[in-house]
Amino acid sequence: MDYIKNNSKATHNDIERDTKLHVIRAFKGLEEAFNLAGIKPPRTFKIKTLEEKRKIISDYIKKNPLVGGHTIAEKTKINLGNVFKDIREAYSFAKVPYPRKTDWRTKLEKRDEIIQLVRKNPLITVTEITREVKTQPYHFFKNIQEIYKEAGIIPLKGRKKWRLKKQQEVIEYIKKNPLATQREVNLSCKTHVQLTFERGIFEAYERAGIKFPYERLKLYGIGIKSIRDRAKTFEDEMAIKLSGYGKINRLVKTKRGFADIIFERQDKKAIIEVKDYRDKEISISQINQLNKYLEDCNCNLGILICHNKPQKDSFLIDKNKIFILNKEELDKIPMIMSGV
Repeated sequence: MDYIKNNSKATHNDIERDTKLHVIRAFKGLEEAFNLAGIKPPRTFKIKTLEEKRKIISDYIKKNPLVGGHTIAEKTKINLGNVFKDIREAYSFAKVPYPRKTDWRTKLEKRDEIIQLVRKNPLITVTEITREVKTQPYHFFKNIQEIYKEAGIIPLKGRKKWRLKKQQEVIEYIKKNPLATQREVNLSCKTHVQLTFERGIFEAYERAGIKFPYERLKLYGIGIKSIRDRAKTFEDEMAIKLSGYGKINRLVKTKRGFADIIFERQDKKAIIEVKDYRDKEISISQINQLNKYLEDCNCNLGILICHNKPQKDSFLIDKNKIFILNKEELDKIPMIMSGV
């Protein structure tokens, strides 16, 4: 009793471990030992009957109609499996509808569902199978190859599988967006339609069962022509202004294309490209193209003229220097050529 007075939350195991005494040899039970020691028991020592345990769990479910088995055991201190066959029986006893959908499919039925799904769509992934069948395929098969074998399908691998999946993705996108442009398809599906299909965008529309919007193509062609005309006008304007600073030769053929302008001043030469970009900035591809012209013409100075130059407006590639100027900065060209 002295031990209980000093350890008001002692258990049978605590007493036997520390005093080497067995409670039931001296008392009827631990509850009597606590009472004789004048200490309020920290818990009830009364053993509940099966019906009492059932009622406790039933009452808890009624108050918490979405509760799971783990929480029931934690809150009631009663192992649900010792009182009911399963949690559905506990809910039934409490007369509360079981909140979770019951999957009554057998393992064989789930396995067959997976096989049928792969037969229907050989490009399906394990993640997609899991989502469709609501079960993990690897509970029934060793790997994806075994699923293909059971389905009687030759597995698709690598580039071929990727291409077929991309084709399927593009087709579905076109079905939902029948007026989509090739650029919109490429951006949305992260692909190049011309490389994904043998006949490009036309085959994609055909396989989607959608009539290709040729009317839009005509309008697009008209738009492209207007852009070309605008670009040519801009190039003409820049060429006229540059002629005031030195000699110009336009559309000079090189090994790898046509340079817009070759500009000469005081026995020095520069290759000038004119870009009429309104909605996008100059990219590194334009810089590289100009550098190719410099290499072809054995020239070390390149200038790119545009409407809005990027934050980085000068480049050094090996011995070649490339500068990007706004159309208002043409007066800087003489200074650049003189090395200022």
